[in-house]
Amino acid sequence: MAAMTLVDPVNIRLQQQPPLPLSSSGETNLIWDVVVVSGRHLLLTDYQYKSVLLVDSQEGGVLSSVTVACAPFGVCMVHAACAAVALPDDKRVQYVHVNGDSLTLGKVVPVGGDICGVNDLRNRLVVTYRDPPAVEVVTQEGKRLHRFDNKSAGRELFEQPYVAVSGDRVFVSDWGTNTITMLSDQLQLLAMFHQPDLLTWPRIIISLNDDQLLVCGKLSDNIVLLQPSSGRMSAILEKKDGVELPQALAFCHHSRTLYIVPDYSTTSIKRYRLE
Repeated sequence: MAAMTLVDPVNIRLQQQPPLPLSSSGETNLIWDVVVVSGRHLLLTDYQYKSVLLVDSQEGGVLSSVTVACAPFGVCMVHAACAAVALPDDKRVQYVHVNGDSLTLGKVVPVGGDICGVNDLRNRLVVTYRDPPAVEVVTQEGKRLHRFDNKSAGRELFEQPYVAVSGDRVFVSDWGTNTITMLSDQLQLLAMFHQPDLLTWPRIIISLNDDQLLVCGKLSDNIVLLQPSSGRMSAILEKKDGVELPQALAFCHHSRTLYIVPDYSTTSIKRYRLE
């Protein structure tokens, strides 16, 4: 799907929608990451129950779930019916297949550390590690192609990084240093963005279009729009809008809906429609 046009951070209008329930029984889930599968499905990693959930993005409710080897962190779609899930304690990527309203486990691929973030990069994966903090581009079988770490940079850039891809650029958010780092697709340092008075403890980051990204500011209780070409950051949702301790987010271009997951056990996902 083609990327949407640029969003005006000054005149942007996000209309809060009813929350999307995860369960009719009131059971809570501790969600680490979320990704849009299609116009009617979301895929979530449940840290609490060591599982991956397929959720109806319109009516809510878990349609299918699979248990994985350890508590999962990041998730991304590698194509329309297959996702890659980061398993940090197992130091592996678990592939999960989406078949209509059901999930099945696919192959498991070892990577070079306790992986926390994962994203698709033109039929490759870009992954981030916690200890030692690093970013790698690997094949879908886990073979390392490029690596960037604190030693490469000559300074402490990362503590616990997460990753997004926009075109041929890689963006790494890091809560330990309150920075967003922009790298090339071969992991060469291009730029850094740092505005701690606005963005504190950045967590999951996603690409909105070719020159704008959305970042969860966990301790700043906001969603920040970053435009790399200008370096400008703007808070588009804040605590007064219902955002509190945001952990992860996903945007559905088809319905123009932003989904936000908090960093605490919850029974639902917040929804905002881009007008």
